[in-house]
Amino acid sequence: MAADDLDRRLVELLGEDGRRAFTDIAATVGVSEATVRARIQRLTSNGTLRIVALCNPLTLGHQSVRLLLTVHGLSPRNVAKSLTGLPTIGHVALTSGAHDIYLEATPRDLGQLADLLDDIRRTPGVVTIDQFVLTRLYKDYSWNGLRDQSGERAMGGSLGAAPAG
Repeated sequence: MAADDLDRRLVELLGEDGRRAFTDIAATVGVSEATVRARIQRLTSNGTLRIVALCNPLTLGHQSVRLLLTVHGLSPRNVAKSLTGLPTIGHVALTSGAHDIYLEATPRDLGQLADLLDDIRRTPGVVTIDQFVLTRLYKDYSWNGLRDQSGERAMGGSLGAAPAG
């Protein structure tokens, strides 16, 4: 079942406050609490939605780095999957363009960053690593794009549909 305007609205409200009560969400969108509960269960079960706590790692004294990897000799998919096991890496994605894989990591300090880079360099298939250490984080994990047409496509809607909200 493709996501509809109600699903998008539920994701938007949970994006504002992932701990928001289902009864409050139901009242806001004008449906029953049971409908909200069932919809959110479906969205989490099918992998569309995952409710997590996010923080700015820099405020906790950690490093925040973005890494772009180039792969040769192996499938970028296989290399990406192998990197998901590294605990300091929180985001792994395949990319198009000059690099094959995009990573986000939050090592606690420069020593742990050096260890992470060594682990990545030892990963079969990795040939280059471009790294960017964030010095200040102004905005992160904003999913406001889910309200526009590209987000409708990502959530299974049609391009001609009106944005939720």
